[in-house]
Amino acid sequence: MGEKLGETRYAILSRIQQNREITIVKLAQELGLSTTAVEKQIGLLKEQGYLKRVGPAKGGHWQVVVWLIVGF
Repeated sequence: MGEKLGETRYAILSRIQQNREITIVKLAQELGLSTTAVEKQIGLLKEQGYLKRVGPAKGGHWQVVVWLIVGF
């Protein structure tokens, strides 16, 4: 987890922290990205251990496992 967290991934984590039931479509709209780009970034966040999915795709929610404090 020593890798640098990019702006897009930070924005995704931030929005998920605010609304753990947010959809990939909604994230894409808010960030001005394609759903494919958001899926790729979420995949990287999951792979790096920052994010995990709890429950099924429909009815489940996201959980931020590691949250970075910025500005300290």
